[in-house]
Amino acid sequence: MTWQGGKLSREAMAQSPAFATLKPLADEGDDAAKGVRKLSQALSDYPSTLRLAVRLVSGGGDSGANEVVEHWEVQAGLKTARARRQESKDADVVVVMRPETWLQIAQGKLAPYEALYTGRLRVGGDFEAAKAIPRHPTSRRAEKGPTIWQK
Repeated sequence: MTWQGGKLSREAMAQSPAFATLKPLADEGDDAAKGVRKLSQALSDYPSTLRLAVRLVSGGGDSGANEVVEHWEVQAGLKTARARRQESKDADVVVVMRPETWLQIAQGKLAPYEALYTGRLRVGGDFEAAKAIPRHPTSRRAEKGPTIWQK
């Protein structure tokens, strides 16, 4: 089951409260791969084991021709942080986005939920587990308590 979220207009996004961004996992100039590796390290103390498939889609345009998909498998909840460049066959959660969207999320410039609701990020698999990932301490607002959704 895949859920893309409803695409909101810019006006609606301007009126709605800001979503929580992640603590920066990548710096300016870092590539998407470095951001994925840092995500696995940040999720190494996740409270349960979780297999996350990250698919970064480049090219293709509207027609989908010449589309390139970079597959990553991230293991959360393991003390030995792992992010491998491979297609995950048994992922609990699948996220699909463009590399530039991932870099904005990893750099703390774009909130994952904002990317979801504007159609720049798609989520498949266990949506409840996917919702729990931003609640992990990698979220900027999680440090102040469990209310990361409040401004």
